[in-house]
Amino acid sequence: MPASAAAPAVQTQPSVLDLLDSRAATAQPSSPTPQSLLATPTAQARAESVPASRAAERGALDGVNVEGAHGTMAAAVPEKEIVMPLPQGAFRKTSSYGGRADPFTGGSSAHTGIDLAAPLDTPIHAVADGVVDYVGPGRAGRSSMIIVLKHEIDGQVVYSWYNHMYASGLYVEVGQQVQAGDVIAGVGNNGRSTGPHLHFEIHTDDDLTTTDPLAWLREQGAVDVSELP
Repeated sequence: MPASAAAPAVQTQPSVLDLLDSRAATAQPSSPTPQSLLATPTAQARAESVPASRAAERGALDGVNVEGAHGTMAAAVPEKEIVMPLPQGAFRKTSSYGGRADPFTGGSSAHTGIDLAAPLDTPIHAVADGVVDYVGPGRAGRSSMIIVLKHEIDGQVVYSWYNHMYASGLYVEVGQQVQAGDVIAGVGNNGRSTGPHLHFEIHTDDDLTTTDPLAWLREQGAVDVSELP
């Protein structure tokens, strides 16, 4: 019998997390942000920063009944959605989680999150469904302004922290429910900052215990906001 033809190779597209990893080796952790990132986006980009809940878009999926194997009707369970805090192509990673040289003093310091450089007012997205736990000035050694979201993911409570926004770039209030992908703020250059960027942290408890945000996003299968239904 003739040999079977080999199956054609399947080419896959790199994810936004793969792109971040490929650029990490060449990133300068504490270098100043290029002047090209200092420009304020157009009015259209600012308009896109206005917070709009995705509930209306996805609400039709909540509580939908589907027919089970035995002909019974059961409520559909929505899948967990985790997204990147900034849109793909709008940012670059400038500082990783862990030890680094302090950008102001040059001494060694512990970096409790990751820094993502982006133009002013770039939309910042909630990485998961949750509730706004804090909005306001700096806390726990972080400079202003800060938004903290509380999430329950796979039965575990975690907190996502977003830092360095201006007061005018805060779009949510304490107690507000948010969904993954909602715009909660705009990138700023406030506080202890060398250029417009988002400082992003993940806390795993109420005692300010942090974990590598990029590794956490990878473990959760985070996608770009454009990939949400």
